[in-house]
Amino acid sequence: MRRTQTGSALRSSLITLGVIVALLAVAFAMLPKGFSDDVSRIGQGSNVVVLMHNKEAVQSLDLMTLMNKVRTNYEGRIEFLAVDIDTDAGRAFMEQQQIGGSALLLFDPDGVRRGVLISVRDEQTLRAALDNAFGLGP
Repeated sequence: MRRTQTGSALRSSLITLGVIVALLAVAFAMLPKGFSDDVSRIGQGSNVVVLMHNKEAVQSLDLMTLMNKVRTNYEGRIEFLAVDIDTDAGRAFMEQQQIGGSALLLFDPDGVRRGVLISVRDEQTLRAALDNAFGLGP
């Protein structure tokens, strides 16, 4: 007489499901966090970098990738924002700043614009520009 184990298939399914959920949670945690578009943060006591973002421009996507690479190293010293220039608020901010196209705008804690970066191609150049503009060391 053969005995079958009841609940074995259910237990295996639950374990498999638990492993999948855990892996998805780890993968989600590893994704880069999004960027705020709250430009009211400018002049509120923190250094702020604003990406004038055009989702259809390769240069803009490259700048966002560079920002993602460096922002963890500047946590607590620089806030990174991204403003979509295809929105009314984005167009208004772009007009106010007299900037056309993709660029990084650097603002000091008092809201004074310290620089505009347009053609940053690598992480090292971006870090040097941020350190220089905000008086930060490595």
